[in-house]
Amino acid sequence: MDIAHLTGRDVLEVAVQIEKNGVRFYTLAGETVRNERLSELLSFLAEEEKRHITTFEEMLNDIPADAPPGTTDPYLDEASLYIGALADSKVFTKHGIGLRLDEGVKNESEILRLAIDMEKDSILFYHELKNGVREGDRPSVEKLISEEKEHFVKLQKLQRELIKG
Repeated sequence: MDIAHLTGRDVLEVAVQIEKNGVRFYTLAGETVRNERLSELLSFLAEEEKRHITTFEEMLNDIPADAPPGTTDPYLDEASLYIGALADSKVFTKHGIGLRLDEGVKNESEILRLAIDMEKDSILFYHELKNGVREGDRPSVEKLISEEKEHFVKLQKLQRELIKG
């Protein structure tokens, strides 16, 4: 993706990819861990990410595929550049992040750390996304940010409990 020419559609497609990678990561991680509470939390998070995909796809449906930049595109050029750079630099957007579990990340504390980092990255990305979307789409993005924050808190809480363990 050429971030110098990123459109509103492109940004939402990145958001969908973030969520798809989240589903894959949480599904694989949930199958890997032995801790029942962690496994349940990871399964819950995978389902949440699926809901988020639906939200972003609905937003995508409102933007014509052939919309010329600057007409129905809800993103400002500067915001799109920043969002694109942010997305390219974050772990959740990289294709195949869920496969990292197959590459040796089996330790529950590593899985929790990765999940926490990915939730933080998502919060930051969606916060910037919110600044660029049309006014009518902002409540949907704000709701997703709130849910991602809840996920982050749940993961942090479980991590603290397991450390005390």
